Amino acid sequence: MAYLLNKLVTLALFLGSIQALNNGLGLTPAMGWNSWNKYGCNINEQVIKSNAKRMLDLGLDRLGYKYLNIDDCWLLANRDANNHIIVDPIKFPKGMKEMGDFLHSQGLKFGLYNSAGTMTCQRLAGGLTYEQVDALDYASWGVDYFKYDNCYNLDLPGPMRYNAMRDALAKSGRQVYYSLCSWGTDDVWQWGNQTGNSWRTTGDIRNEWKSVVSNYQTNDLHPESAGPGGWNDPDMLEIGNGGLSDSEERSHFALWAFAKAPLIIGCDLTSVKTSSLNILKNKNLIAINQDPLGLQATCILNCVSDIHVIGAQQNGYFAAMVMNWNDDLPQAITLDFALMGASTSINAACKVTDLWSNQPIGTFVGFLNTPVIQPHDNTAYKIVCDAAQ
Repeated sequence: MAYLLNKLVTLALFLGSIQALNNGLGLTPAMGWNSWNKYGCNINEQVIKSNAKRMLDLGLDRLGYKYLNIDDCWLLANRDANNHIIVDPIKFPKGMKEMGDFLHSQGLKFGLYNSAGTMTCQRLAGGLTYEQVDALDYASWGVDYFKYDNCYNLDLPGPMRYNAMRDALAKSGRQVYYSLCSWGTDDVWQWGNQTGNSWRTTGDIRNEWKSVVSNYQTNDLHPESAGPGGWNDPDMLEIGNGGLSDSEERSHFALWAFAKAPLIIGCDLTSVKTSSLNILKNKNLIAINQDPLGLQATCILNCVSDIHVIGAQQNGYFAAMVMNWNDDLPQAITLDFALMGASTSINAACKVTDLWSNQPIGTFVGFLNTPVIQPHDNTAYKIVCDAAQ
């Protein structure tokens, strides 16, 4: 107990010296795969390596999905005599250094998990007060991405706990993308971009449409916090896990892409169905997510109705998606380019491309009438407008 109290006093000193994060990472949202949504604690070396190999076989790495992240349950509940984390010897008998070396040999990046509390969410060895020793171990294993959860946090302030690991990672000698899994607590939108490369704005996502909607809407509250270097995070993708319809999977991906959220796949890549894979591989929506301007899209038209136009300026064009939130009613809408901010004049001619089909649909002056959009589905457009005619 004396050791814990001493470390907590040390942690408190971080509150007076918070500095903006500048680790050179997260200039665009992270893309990759995480074990939790599909496997939970049922992970081992074979599960991780088989999904890593499928990332390559499916060409996901060439689209930007580079991080292979191992979530909770890779470690034991107790530390060793020198306070080092003990890797589960049954699940990962070769250890995490070998796993990091393997992933790097495949051209992937290595992500790992812990919690900024006394235990992880599955009651294994937490990271609170052990930041320095853990950060050095992670660096020695080749960790490139670190997700820090919020369980068993002793009700200590988020900035205190998360900044301690931020600073330990900075001193570790290795660049590590820092993902704050803070559940939107402690007004994280006010300090997350000084502390991490992304910060959870919500509770855990569930494999159902209601949860996708709730997480998106909560994540949409503070777009001003996000930008190159740090991103609002509504949690990982549920595409491919069977709880969403095809339309809902399309909308899930488009909403996350437009929100500039990290795109972290959470399904079994060894058996993912083709329709889900095609959604995850949509190059146009990935390009919006990875656009260097980094502007989180928000509702720009019809925002008091249940068919929203969500959009933002990209590098060289305007992107807009039309989201039908209604549970039962197919709907269409007229897009007013000037009112949306896509053009500077009501007389501007705008070339429009469908981002799902990648097909040009024509040049329109002032307005575009969308097709009928089914419940929970969307359309998405690239819009390039000329000067007024």
